[in-house]
Amino acid sequence: MNFAFFILLNAVLLIRPEELLPDIAGARLYLIVIGFCLLTAGPRVLAQLAPRQLVRRPITLCVLGLFGAIALSHLARGHFSRAFEESSEFGKVVVYYLLLVAVIDTPGRLRTFLGWLVVFVIVLATLGLLQYHEIIDIEALQPVEQKEFDPETGDLLTYPRLCSSGIYNDPNDLCLILVTGSLCCLYRAASARGWLTAVLWLAPIGLFGYAIMLTQSRGGLLGLGVAALAWLYARYGWKRTAPLALVLLPALALVFAGRQTNFELGAGDTAQDRIRLWSEGFSELLRGNPLTGIGAGEYAEVCDQVAHNSFVHGYVELGLIGGGLFLCAFYLAVWGLHSVLRSPAVTRRRGLAQLQPYIFAMVVGYAAGAFSLSRNYIVPTYLILGLATAFLAMAQWTPNRTGRLDGRMLRRLGLVAVGGMVFLKLLTQAFAQFGG
Repeated sequence: MNFAFFILLNAVLLIRPEELLPDIAGARLYLIVIGFCLLTAGPRVLAQLAPRQLVRRPITLCVLGLFGAIALSHLARGHFSRAFEESSEFGKVVVYYLLLVAVIDTPGRLRTFLGWLVVFVIVLATLGLLQYHEIIDIEALQPVEQKEFDPETGDLLTYPRLCSSGIYNDPNDLCLILVTGSLCCLYRAASARGWLTAVLWLAPIGLFGYAIMLTQSRGGLLGLGVAALAWLYARYGWKRTAPLALVLLPALALVFAGRQTNFELGAGDTAQDRIRLWSEGFSELLRGNPLTGIGAGEYAEVCDQVAHNSFVHGYVELGLIGGGLFLCAFYLAVWGLHSVLRSPAVTRRRGLAQLQPYIFAMVVGYAAGAFSLSRNYIVPTYLILGLATAFLAMAQWTPNRTGRLDGRMLRRLGLVAVGGMVFLKLLTQAFAQFGG
């Protein structure tokens, strides 16, 4: 029962029927369904908070630490109401993450959940495309009007970018879930019984690819390319991946030619604008409190826009503590999934062995996409981290042989946190261009 309610929760959360159907607006379906989820899976959720479980699932520890870092980022500045407001909002995301890890506890459930994700992404893509081509007219699905200057003519160009409902009412977010959906399709096709079933699972990839093209999202395309390379590496190793990459990357550049493949860093390019935002954010951080940051939700207030880089955004708003925890969550996910690549706990279980390359690619691809998007506090980010945690729990992975977060492990994570901050600061200084 808890699994059925969790699938329903994801349908409500991802598709947002209240935004599409005015007659049920304000029904608060999400709160109702998540209430049933907690009633049926509450003991499993609470069990994850036991100290023994937390040290075996360090990603969960990082997510819970982020909850505290968000509150601390405002408490350190004496903003008590903002601390309550921001931490309460993120608390809902933490509950979703804990539910995912609690409910998806077998390879069979994980496989079924990925299949349902395909269904939800098909709905999101179809609704967005119907609106884009003016077949339907729903306000919540209106494409984003992108405005850019043509450097050759000096004219202001306007063109639509595909988006969908709810969380995915942004082309960049939609592109990332389309990449995840494509990987889910590949996995379900690879694990299908019979060629006809495999073909049916592969069919939505064409729809997703067309939708990815219409989002015009460079961050999403970056995530797609990196996810493809990560999948090839996990499946075939570096020796086979290198020559395949020489074919794959030019093919992606050819298929998605245009704005999505334009990654110039010149003064007139939007990529350069984003790097300037990173630099401004770090300047504000260093003038303020490097440990606790400028405060969750404050980047746009201080710099007029968000960072468009989740890792920079995390460090600037939450300081070394929160930004380090965010980076370490992804580091632990990638490291853990790589560590179990050929471990006995995975290779002995066919279901896990088949899943590993796809979960690995989802995490690495999402992290790459998040490098040009600010997505620190939304559910899709913790859906991906939750899938990694759930898989690693099934694979019986622990961060070291002792199964404890000992001094050596804490030093390692501390180095990752500090090293990430230094790297991003140096990267920003190297590429930011100011002045006329």
